[in-house]
Amino acid sequence: MKRITMTIVLVLSCLLASASGAAQVGVTLSLERSEATPIDTIRMEVKVSGTRSGDTAPVIHGLESFQVTQGGTSSRVEIVNGKMSSGIDYSYFIQPRKTGVFTIGPAEIEVDGNRAKSNTVTLDVKEISQEPGSNRGPVFIEASISSEEVYVEEQAMYTIKLYYRVGIDDLSLKLPEIDHIVFKQLGRPSEYQTTCGGKAYQVLEVRHSLLASQAGEYAIWSSSMRMTVRQSGGHSPFSFLSGRPLTLATDPVVLKVRDLPEKGKPTGFSGLIGDFQIESGLEPLSLKAGESATLTIRISGRGNVNRIPDIDLPEMPFARTYSDKPVMETQDDSHGIGGTKTMKWALVPEKAGRFDVPPLTVSFFNPHTGEYTVLKTPLYTLSVSPGEDQAVTVFQATPNGGKPAEGSAKQEVRQVGKDILPIHTTLTTLSVPYRFLSTGWFLWLALFGPVSVYVVLLCGLRIYKRSPEHLVQLRSRQAYRSLQKRCRRLHTDGGTLIDAFTDYLNDRFDLSIGVLTADDTARLLRGHGAGDDTVETIRRIIQTVENAVYAGKDLNGADAAGDLLERVKTLEKEIR
Repeated sequence: MKRITMTIVLVLSCLLASASGAAQVGVTLSLERSEATPIDTIRMEVKVSGTRSGDTAPVIHGLESFQVTQGGTSSRVEIVNGKMSSGIDYSYFIQPRKTGVFTIGPAEIEVDGNRAKSNTVTLDVKEISQEPGSNRGPVFIEASISSEEVYVEEQAMYTIKLYYRVGIDDLSLKLPEIDHIVFKQLGRPSEYQTTCGGKAYQVLEVRHSLLASQAGEYAIWSSSMRMTVRQSGGHSPFSFLSGRPLTLATDPVVLKVRDLPEKGKPTGFSGLIGDFQIESGLEPLSLKAGESATLTIRISGRGNVNRIPDIDLPEMPFARTYSDKPVMETQDDSHGIGGTKTMKWALVPEKAGRFDVPPLTVSFFNPHTGEYTVLKTPLYTLSVSPGEDQAVTVFQATPNGGKPAEGSAKQEVRQVGKDILPIHTTLTTLSVPYRFLSTGWFLWLALFGPVSVYVVLLCGLRIYKRSPEHLVQLRSRQAYRSLQKRCRRLHTDGGTLIDAFTDYLNDRFDLSIGVLTADDTARLLRGHGAGDDTVETIRRIIQTVENAVYAGKDLNGADAAGDLLERVKTLEKEIR
């Protein structure tokens, strides 16, 4: 047993070493928040992926105006969809020396002679608030909006900050419900320390993307947060903490939404708003007639990414074209919602020559410049050489040496064998051969052999049913039935529904997941071959349930469970 364990450890070590050596090194720089005061301490993290070697620390630019303290390092190994990746994380604590807007980064690191560079981040250091903290109390809440004037479907950041100097728990947030206004929480809430009115506070910050679908002036009414405040039950140090309920409300915020300008609006404008880029490629540029080239277009950026249009490829007389289904990937962070849409076409030229693949365009409105922008791919030239002729022509010779005629040649009928049995003329030829097979041990083998084989197979089947592999398969087959039973109970709330669906994924794919977000669910299902429509619908259902659980919204558990079961039924058909 020890030898087997050591062998497994050595194999895993080799796999991890090869995975870390083969992976491409990447660096990501992040701050726990984007605003601070000169007396605040902000946590900064540098994530290095593709290596577990921490011999060389990253070099971080833009820290001249900060006092920096190292917070330590940690290694990580992740296995996602069967792919192994490793990395190392560096933590730092920075404190501003002055006010202003600072750009921190990039962070650079060298691994095995290759230098990798990270993104940059921005930190806005503001003056310390002079408002007396005693007037605000030990707990208070604020709401702010990134811009009070936006365009239709332009993203705005709606931020709620809870300041507290006492113990709190059982938090629930309720956002206002306003026609034509949609909120979407960006990531998980962040926590940090700050100073207000000369007093230190813990801050819980929750960010939402706010999007208006119609022009007008809106009053973003108060958001409310319910909690339990823990206070000492007496003057004795051994007294227990008692809790009292508390509900806080934010001040209203006014938002003015304008229509998009008509001047300069491109033909066929899809309503895409934000800041976007386009990438394209055609591979290969040289091929033979009948072979396939792939045209790829990738549009990415921040904004209302659901408005990225499906580009129509113009007709190309020289080739047959086949389009793949567009792939849309979205992600969100503290700065808003972003995404990438990838579209691919297969081009199969039917003749030789040099042919142009015309440029393709997509337009968007940039709210920062107030102008429309048209993105355009370059002109590609496809060089096609003659392909191999696979056709075979059969000619039939004509009498008198005439010109052969196209068609199939006739052949003379010839005998290839006999299918008539010989005729028996005596009784001896009708005698039974191998008569000894019906006597002696041959007879016993014929009688009891099948029974013995059946008994052996039956015992093997029982052993197989008790094997761990079979139990995993059985649990996978019964996962959907178990989910049905749990969802059809009368009192299904949001938390119970998420737990039931997590148990379904664990049973269905033999996993051991504890907590699973909506985006993690989408990546997991997409990795097991689920369709994009099914994945997106399930992700949206889980996101709705999560929002209801964490934001304190009312949820009809029976309806949500019914919608989820219907989509999981479709999922079962797609991943078989």
